[in-house]
Amino acid sequence: MNKNLKNDTYKNLVDELQSIISKGQYQAYKAVDNIKIQTYLQIGERVVREKLNNKNRVDYEKYLVNNLVIDLNIDKRILYEIIKFYKLYPIVYTVCVQLSWSHFGLLIKIYNSKERQFYKQKTINNSWSVRELRKQIKKPTLPKN
Repeated sequence: MNKNLKNDTYKNLVDELQSIISKGQYQAYKAVDNIKIQTYLQIGERVVREKLNNKNRVDYEKYLVNNLVIDLNIDKRILYEIIKFYKLYPIVYTVCVQLSWSHFGLLIKIYNSKERQFYKQKTINNSWSVRELRKQIKKPTLPKN
């Protein structure tokens, strides 16, 4: 067998196997991130429901968050993001495959709902990475209506 042919065949095999490994790692990352989104959605829903059940108690959300931060060993900023995420996206199942938690982390910081929806749709349509979404948000690309 020609040595060059053998080397080319082997290189093609290595390239194909590296592609399979990369795709598998990407799919695993997406699956884990999807589970993270679903988990955060459930946590947010439960905390909001608990707050509503105790709406007559002054500063209950603050009390709840301060205690959950300690008891669940979770960062306060993240817990507030989870709560805000649930309030903004109570039904996220249809887009969670297309967006990562990091995407949602940027989107929930946009206060204007039309602007947030604009960037969410653009991210899905253009398959923007988190870095690209951040860059686009900083640019004044939102149409004036």
